[in-house]
Amino acid sequence: MTIQRLVPLLALIPALALAEGKPQSTTPTGVQPLVKIDDFTVTNLHYSVFAAQQGKPLSQDREQQIRLLNELVNTFMVARSPRGQELAATDEVKAALEVTQARVIARAVIGDMMETAPVSDTEIQAAYEKQYGKGERHEYKARHILVKTEDEAKAIIAELDKGADFAKLAREKSTGPSGRMGGDLGWFSADSMVKPFAEAVAGLKDGEYSKKPVETRFGWHVILREKSRTLPQPKLSDVKDELIKQIRTRKLTEYIRGLRDKMNIEVIGSE
Repeated sequence: MTIQRLVPLLALIPALALAEGKPQSTTPTGVQPLVKIDDFTVTNLHYSVFAAQQGKPLSQDREQQIRLLNELVNTFMVARSPRGQELAATDEVKAALEVTQARVIARAVIGDMMETAPVSDTEIQAAYEKQYGKGERHEYKARHILVKTEDEAKAIIAELDKGADFAKLAREKSTGPSGRMGGDLGWFSADSMVKPFAEAVAGLKDGEYSKKPVETRFGWHVILREKSRTLPQPKLSDVKDELIKQIRTRKLTEYIRGLRDKMNIEVIGSE
């Protein structure tokens, strides 16, 4: 059978379940043989995996399908050739194959846990209350100027006291990435910032700037709180999917930590 005659079969190719990146929970419609190379059968699943690894979406275009299938067949032919098998026995290629296999399996495990790990209603309710059950939530819109020393920050505050423009000073003096944008940090919640910064912002009024430098591990800040707003508490139904994702992520972390605790991991490389 020629490659061209295989095109109708390519329509049976399922969405890739082990795509490069985030695994997807897609049920294959069945394994369909496409090409025989000696005693090896290339299937629609091989085609799906190959397309994903190439960063090419599954296309309905006949010419693109033929081109990609030819690339796949060539890949398997070269890999199964005498020279390919000879190189497959080398330490470097064996190590590469082991790493590739481990990555594929690990992604499959991670994807499976993120899709199917059981999450009870009790766990969802507890996560909701922990994240949203503390009453009103606040967000702030602020700018900041980040410098290396307390004296530099005090000098900036002195300039602000004399009427200097905050955004202009930020563009001129801030060492932070937001400096070129006038120190603009946009809207953020306090818990998304390091504690000293968050406490300083919360302690200001809208339109006020910090009268004392604020120290964090990044340096010394002068902060201008421009606006604030109160966010309504979301309904559980609106954030349920996100909470489930967070719970499963935590369970995945615990699973990996548990594996590390159970397995004998020994560093044997010489210094």
